[in-house]
Amino acid sequence: MIAASSALVIMLLETIFPKDRKHISETAIFYFSIAALAAAITYSFLQLDKNLFLYNNFIRLNVLTSVINIILLAGMFFTVLSSRNYLEQEDINYGEYYSLLFFSLTGMMLMNQANDLIILFVGLELMSVCFYVLAGFMRKKLESNESAIKYFLLGAFLTGFLLLGIAFIYGYTGSTNYSVIASQNPVQAQFYLLGLVLVFIAFIFKTGSFPLQMWIPDVYQGAPTIVTGMMSSVGKTATFGAMISFFSVFNMKSIPLIIAIVAILTMLYGNVVALVQSNIKRLLAYSSIAHAGYIMIGFIIISPGSIQAVLFYLLSYILMQLGAFIVVGIFEERITDGELKNSLEGYKGLGKSNPWLSSLLTIFLFSLAGIPPFAGFWGKYYIFLSAIQNNYVWVAIVGILLSLVGVYYYIKVILYMWFYEPVAESAKEIKSDFSFTAAIISTLGLFAFGIYPELILRYIRTVA
Repeated sequence: MIAASSALVIMLLETIFPKDRKHISETAIFYFSIAALAAAITYSFLQLDKNLFLYNNFIRLNVLTSVINIILLAGMFFTVLSSRNYLEQEDINYGEYYSLLFFSLTGMMLMNQANDLIILFVGLELMSVCFYVLAGFMRKKLESNESAIKYFLLGAFLTGFLLLGIAFIYGYTGSTNYSVIASQNPVQAQFYLLGLVLVFIAFIFKTGSFPLQMWIPDVYQGAPTIVTGMMSSVGKTATFGAMISFFSVFNMKSIPLIIAIVAILTMLYGNVVALVQSNIKRLLAYSSIAHAGYIMIGFIIISPGSIQAVLFYLLSYILMQLGAFIVVGIFEERITDGELKNSLEGYKGLGKSNPWLSSLLTIFLFSLAGIPPFAGFWGKYYIFLSAIQNNYVWVAIVGILLSLVGVYYYIKVILYMWFYEPVAESAKEIKSDFSFTAAIISTLGLFAFGIYPELILRYIRTVA
């Protein structure tokens, strides 16, 4: 309710202020957004001990949904904190941007707390429609328009799979409510299984897993950098959070081999294709495909250990993926040569001209690569451990080998920053105080959860 009402209030604030006082309205909207997210995070912590169903059993509130809500809200908090300077830099500082963020957040939380397939659909579409608009928010740039239309066309097509899957499940069970379907314990009949597979296909698309990952590189490259970071981390976390509930309720034990193959192909495709990328946003896009494969390992067999692994990975993934895109967004402001703005060539020598930012990006890349003592290492460790505990040792071995391949392209970016001479002119003045603060907080989180993972695992274990 806080997220949804904040979205509406922001729309009103944007219309109340006259155009000649636009700067005041955008400042008010920015600080209001920060305050609203802080209030929502605080309130979510107060709900950790609740376990109940709301609105005629359409919404459920328990420790799992509360923890995922907190992760989503924290990710959106970092997004808003780092957005203001980037929007001003790209001359797209409009109030509706923040409104769209809050509407998409409402959709994410609906997906996470859904106890009904209809609510899952509504939440997914609310999130997706906002993402289509946000992807094309730099509407004067052809690349951004192309990003939005590609995402929209493919997303609309895959929505049909989700609806058809819901229709099959409803036709077989006579209900769309999770609680009712779980109590029936339906026999694994042909049409029921087909419905589950169709819904799973929609999840594959939204998480950017193989073979429905084709939209990710172009969309992530064309969208505003901060939006790309949010979609690739917070949006993906919301989808995986919804998958935890869906897989648990519908007892998806009939297709573990299919999920294992999807996970392996996703990791393989993401890591191998990322090796040859020369654009930092495309490199991180293919990296996000690979990470979707790692997370998918946790869904081969749903167990307390795998849920714990997925939740820890999602938390660390938001910190390192969003943090990396925040720094890339700041570098876009620093690099004055347009042709080198997001090129890896433009990152040569940045360690000498911008040591602090380069150090932060190095930490985020090390964590994405799974190198200790950062949280990304423990995220991969628990994911592979869950596969071993569920007797899928071969999946864990393949995942470890492919993650070693992934180390190469992360190290390549780090080498460019620290061991080459600068080739691009770098702006001396920056106005990225809020973005820098968000990146620092993310870094501290990666250190804290990497050195002492029990800091968050004690809460995640109660969820699992």
